[in-house]
Amino acid sequence: MSARVIPLVADTLEAAGVEPAAVLSRVGLGQPDVCPGGRVAHAIAFDLFHAAAHVTGDQAFGLHVAERLRPGALGAIDYLIRSSPTLGAALVAARRYQRLIQDAELCLETHGGRAIQRYRLHSALEPPPPVAECVIAGAVVWTRQITGTALDPLEVRFAHASPRNRREHERIFRAPVRFGAGETAVIFPADGLELPLVDANPGLFAVLEQHAGLLLQQLPRTDRFGHRVRDLLAADLRHGAPRLGRVAAGLRMSTRTLRRRLQGEGTTGRRLLDALRHELAVSHLRRQGLGIGEIAFLLGFSDASAFYKAFRRWTGRSPGAFRRSEASSE
Repeated sequence: MSARVIPLVADTLEAAGVEPAAVLSRVGLGQPDVCPGGRVAHAIAFDLFHAAAHVTGDQAFGLHVAERLRPGALGAIDYLIRSSPTLGAALVAARRYQRLIQDAELCLETHGGRAIQRYRLHSALEPPPPVAECVIAGAVVWTRQITGTALDPLEVRFAHASPRNRREHERIFRAPVRFGAGETAVIFPADGLELPLVDANPGLFAVLEQHAGLLLQQLPRTDRFGHRVRDLLAADLRHGAPRLGRVAAGLRMSTRTLRRRLQGEGTTGRRLLDALRHELAVSHLRRQGLGIGEIAFLLGFSDASAFYKAFRRWTGRSPGAFRRSEASSE
């Protein structure tokens, strides 16, 4: 994720009367990490949002971060979007250059008089609630700013469960909000895509699009072999403990070749699986609908005790202690 998101979080903390440096240090971030051109790992960025929501006691923290969006806050892609000729062109540009903000996918579909913009990560993880809400609220705030209209969505959808208090969601979105919807998305009237932008500038748009293309080329590649193996391991978890042989067969290669390719990238199948299980365990435990035994099964562990042992190695805490600390922050 772009480090430009960190100052937005810090400003929101400061507005809530919380010293940002203390929260940044709590997740292992320091001032050098806030370099505008830098990147922050998803795990750290997500922990920052969780820590900020916990410290402030603000269930709608992600929404309030989105409200602090100002021209240029997210760098070149922000100015590129604002100089687009129409809202539709702006959303297409946002999808094309999304990686400048985050390694994620923005899909735009239109049918039945509705334009649907979906957000999802390039991994087996789901975005945590504060992040998902920040992204969708940011899209709505951005849309109103760049069109100069009070354009309201037709509907907003979140995969996570509803918070106890939804007043801020109602105030910001001014539209029906569905929780537990199985996806993260915002839906606008399709004819809104034809709205002209207040700062439309064809000449500037062409220059910034060229610049954004160069910036995109400078980002680290995300199509490494290890990422493909990780995705197959995630799919194999549905059938119990993943087997490297099945993953190799899915890639049409021998297990020996697969191990050699991973070794060339400085990793192993065991390390990839361990990191995947860690991330998924944290994601599952933050959702209250699954029991710890069920999570152990979903992660392919032989029994709950094996999961307990692994989780203590990852975090220094038991799954139950982690879940209680997360519940107390809501």
